[in-house]
Amino acid sequence: MKNLFKISLLSCVILISSCSKDNDPEPIACELTATPTTYAFTNADGVNTVAFTGQIARLQKAKEVYDMMNADLTVTTADIDALIDDANSKLITKTAENDPNRAAVIATLNSIMETYAASSANFENEVTAENGVAGFGPANYQLDANGWEPDQQYAKMLIGALCLEQNAYDYLTKIDLANNNIAPDGDNAYTKSEHYWDEAFGYVYGLDSDLGETADISGGLLLGKYLTKHDGIGNDYSGEDLLGNSYNAYLMGRQAIVDNCQEELDRNIEILNVNLSKVVAFHAADYLRSSASLALDATSKFHHSISEGWGFVFSLQFTKMADGMPLFTHAEVMDMISTLEENGAYGLRSVEGAATLNAMADQIDAAVAASK
Repeated sequence: MKNLFKISLLSCVILISSCSKDNDPEPIACELTATPTTYAFTNADGVNTVAFTGQIARLQKAKEVYDMMNADLTVTTADIDALIDDANSKLITKTAENDPNRAAVIATLNSIMETYAASSANFENEVTAENGVAGFGPANYQLDANGWEPDQQYAKMLIGALCLEQNAYDYLTKIDLANNNIAPDGDNAYTKSEHYWDEAFGYVYGLDSDLGETADISGGLLLGKYLTKHDGIGNDYSGEDLLGNSYNAYLMGRQAIVDNCQEELDRNIEILNVNLSKVVAFHAADYLRSSASLALDATSKFHHSISEGWGFVFSLQFTKMADGMPLFTHAEVMDMISTLEENGAYGLRSVEGAATLNAMADQIDAAVAASK
């Protein structure tokens, strides 16, 4: 009798549960209450809720290091470490912060810095570069003994390892409207979700002279500098308005957080991931092709161009397309880097080297096309 009662009760529970599920209302698509045209947001009391001071400090620190690498003075690894090891900027802490291959990424960054330090006395003494000797090469660029320009490798790898990684794999993944967008974060005017979004924005607009009041970026060094080359009008590098798409997505995504609109938030996160990733992919392929066209000209900017290409290729592992995956895995990127480095940059100055660069550029373009 007790078992029969349990079975009957269980049947009722299942029946009630099934009926309740059938009668659940359909989800209602949310709509934004405003269409912002500039990155300025306030709370109900009119208090500013936008803040990305950490990102400004980080990008400024990255530029300080870059400027040091262009000062033509002898430095040691200790000098570099002292400049970078700043608890306030967290430049190294945030580089490839969430990447499973972070140790390898940081090792590559350290290697570039060590190479620069070892070459810097030659730069100060204005030694002429040649294969096996660091110094000033064609077009007066600083080259290490293998023909790479360390400052360009450093800056371009940070475009992916810092700016893109912190957008696609960090801050844009932390936003939780149900749990961290309910009330201001401590004594701050903003919620955690609002602040996470601002911090992502800061990695692109943190060095902009007007800090993102308009889409155009001036004064940038890393990702922002290259994003602004794609406005679909005057700066029509790729033929796409990646700048306008990204800026509008930052605006609409931030408004979606204000309005607790998950659907609109998700849509704009995807737009950002794809458009910012396309910037990296375009310039990786473009610099490879440019380098191929310069490979046989001994007086050209080949070494400058291929060093920039190296950095953008390295950054491909931090892209994130609509399927949530990078265009190339870490292992695939490191295979490409190994191909570029096999005989140094000097080894690419040949017909065969040019063909290798063009083939790699085609491979990148094919990956972007396949991701659509």
